[in-house]
Amino acid sequence: MQMLIHVCCAHCLAKTLAGLRAEFGAEFSPRGYCFNPNIHPLIEFRRRAKAVQVYLERDAIPCDFDETYGLKQFCAEIHPVYDFPARCAKCYELRLEESARYAAAKGVPVFTTTMITSSHQCHELIRSAGEAAARRHGVDFLYRDLCTAQAPEKLVTGLYRQQYCGCVFSEEDRYRDTSTHLYRNATS
Repeated sequence: MQMLIHVCCAHCLAKTLAGLRAEFGAEFSPRGYCFNPNIHPLIEFRRRAKAVQVYLERDAIPCDFDETYGLKQFCAEIHPVYDFPARCAKCYELRLEESARYAAAKGVPVFTTTMITSSHQCHELIRSAGEAAARRHGVDFLYRDLCTAQAPEKLVTGLYRQQYCGCVFSEEDRYRDTSTHLYRNATS
């Protein structure tokens, strides 16, 4: 089965490939597509893309990269819905719409996303956005809950692993209640 996989990061790609290879076996023919205008700041965007490229040296599948840093596009798309779950729904729509369009343009009949491996993502919103985009572009969206899929450790060892979903708002959500990088002098 030919399938385009929207790729957010290396670890999620490894889990997605493991889960789908287990399901489809030798008939599975994946092609990756990195399109992530949501990932900020720029250095984070580059770290994740680099980790995917290193991963692909270990587990070679065809993969295309949109290397455009999408800060302005992302902000324009989610404005004015900065809070969860509305901003996440807009973000999923943005990335899955482009992935469905890309799959159709490449003649790949089915697409999915690596976001289906994360227990931190809203799977109902992902599925809804993927199915709607698929209808608009004449392709199918494959949804599976792959949260329990296991990436082969040898393929992900040493790869950069992010600590938040990608957007600056999810970074704030992740670190808001921590003391990470807060200055505390001796008299505080």
